[in-house]
Amino acid sequence: MAIIPRSKARTAHVNMMTDTIIANLPADALRSVMRVILTTEPSVTSIFEEQTRIYLRKTANQPIGKLFQSTAEGVASTTNFTWAQQRLRSAIGCGLVLESFPILNKIVDDSVNLEDGHTVPRSTEIDRCLASVDGDIVQALTAVQKRLLSDSGSRDLNEEEKPVMDSLFDSLLRCRHRWLASAQDFPFERSTAVLATMLGRESGVQTLAYRNGSHQGQITGRKTSTCLETFRIKDIELPKLFAGLWQLSSPSWGTASQTQMLKQFVEYIAGGFIAFDMADHYGDAEVIFGQLRSSLSDPKAVFGATKYCVFHKITVTPAVIRTNVTERCQRMSADKVDLLQFHWQDYNDHQYIEALQLLQQDERVQNLGLCNFDTARLQEVIDNSIDVVTNQVQFSLIDARPRFRMGEVCARHNVKLLTYGTLCGGFLAEKWLGKPEPQLFGPDSTPSQRKYFEMIQIWGDWDLFQILLQTLKAIAIKRNVCISNVAARWVLDFPYVGAVIIGARMGVSEHTEENLKTYGWKLDEEDQRSIEEVLEKSRREEVFKVMGDCGSEYR
Repeated sequence: MAIIPRSKARTAHVNMMTDTIIANLPADALRSVMRVILTTEPSVTSIFEEQTRIYLRKTANQPIGKLFQSTAEGVASTTNFTWAQQRLRSAIGCGLVLESFPILNKIVDDSVNLEDGHTVPRSTEIDRCLASVDGDIVQALTAVQKRLLSDSGSRDLNEEEKPVMDSLFDSLLRCRHRWLASAQDFPFERSTAVLATMLGRESGVQTLAYRNGSHQGQITGRKTSTCLETFRIKDIELPKLFAGLWQLSSPSWGTASQTQMLKQFVEYIAGGFIAFDMADHYGDAEVIFGQLRSSLSDPKAVFGATKYCVFHKITVTPAVIRTNVTERCQRMSADKVDLLQFHWQDYNDHQYIEALQLLQQDERVQNLGLCNFDTARLQEVIDNSIDVVTNQVQFSLIDARPRFRMGEVCARHNVKLLTYGTLCGGFLAEKWLGKPEPQLFGPDSTPSQRKYFEMIQIWGDWDLFQILLQTLKAIAIKRNVCISNVAARWVLDFPYVGAVIIGARMGVSEHTEENLKTYGWKLDEEDQRSIEEVLEKSRREEVFKVMGDCGSEYR
């Protein structure tokens, strides 16, 4: 039985009209309102998370019930499955990651007998469900890794953590054996590989990347755009479009099997996307990237940029820093890191200078960059003779904060910006032209859309955004490209921008050919003038004043 900690008897009256709002607002509207409260009053976050933990512990003994059932279309998931998945995701989100493992265990155990797709046909829906659980397990394991962080680096699993992880791994192995014996693609391949590494039980778990052998044959006859544009980092020539792998950090962006992901990785590389951006906390992005790249006949032809992110209090020592670089190399199946981007959460703790100096001294770090550093700290880093080549920041038509201060410093010191959020979570696209405001918690919505819709509201409003889309569409027609190409081109045309990072939902959606149309042309004066006429009506200066310089929203 879960033990609920006793709290102080403290409460306040909720008046009847406020209670009426809570009782009658549709669930999606209530979620939207709650999100606004959290963004405008961040101090409420800790209360929200604590109350979620109390609720989940209080209701911990509710039975889950049957997860799968036979239908006319084949075996499908039940409402119990949906409830269980919502519950385990809530547990991961509020810091009760270990409480999610029994639910994950049950889902995996109940999936063992689904491998026989001939005797008991599986619906397409069930395959999507199982792929999403694979993503859930990866996210849970990422949360465990964060739990292990300490001021001296990372600790070992304790007596509470290891048994639940061993139990899940054993369930995954049983399920894997049954599925592979039936010549079926095992749906939890990603998470099994990650968990095997965490537990040191890699022996006998041969990943799909290696079972499929070399992918080089699929990349021959490259269809790379002849108009590929590049920029330089020291002596390395890189494309001006990177593929971003942050979607692998959570199933909220959609999920696919590892087979589908690897297939799309190959297609990206064949299409000219030979530079990938990832991070230490993007689920298994480093691992999948490393496995694929190492299977190529020329691994050096593909560039990997990852991150070392310090969100918690640490004591910087040479051992702590070297250990993290070692982990990045191991996860990426490489002996060096092409570009290591450093994020430091607390500017009041000035150890970030020492950490960067140690990273600069590490011979395995080929190039050193920053992530979400503001202009003042970027200048401080440069003044301390630290050779940083990039800074990754948010930059788009909606969030143009780099134009105010950052750009001038970058241009002066030859630091290139790698930009994310340039397409505003997909809002800068034909799909949203002439459409009403989005349902932020609809079935197809993503965390990125919720984030960037809030940016649009700060920048202007949906009506002004529609005018911007109309303007971009007119330019797109003139150039025979798409709205997203025009939006990316606007950012790329700033001389201090090195590359735009475009999110890659591996195995879920694919826009390689469309994205390549960003290359080979520039906005002319007429294009720039028509865009500027819209931007002048926005609150772009207010975005800078209210949100602060680049990266301030994360602090």
